[in-house]
Amino acid sequence: GVDVTEELPKLPVARVLWKPQPDMATGCAAWILAGGAHHTVFSQNLTTEYIEDLADMFGVELVVINKDTQLRNLKNELRWNEVAFK
Repeated sequence: GVDVTEELPKLPVARVLWKPQPDMATGCAAWILAGGAHHTVFSQNLTTEYIEDLADMFGVELVVINKDTQLRNLKNELRWNEVAFK
């Protein structure tokens, strides 16, 4: 995440600034494909491995968007997950 340096008084919700990976276009497209804001987990304190372990324990889908994300592969992963997590 990025430190927030300005107050946003007209934004009455939690907020964070993040650096989309691997780039703005791919990161944003992947985020939208994966379900957008209402399906997002963000932590500055836990590693991806911790979140993966939690998802495994609860048997829920986890989509990781990072520097290695490629949209073609992500779309396939989402298709496979749609079957696996029914």
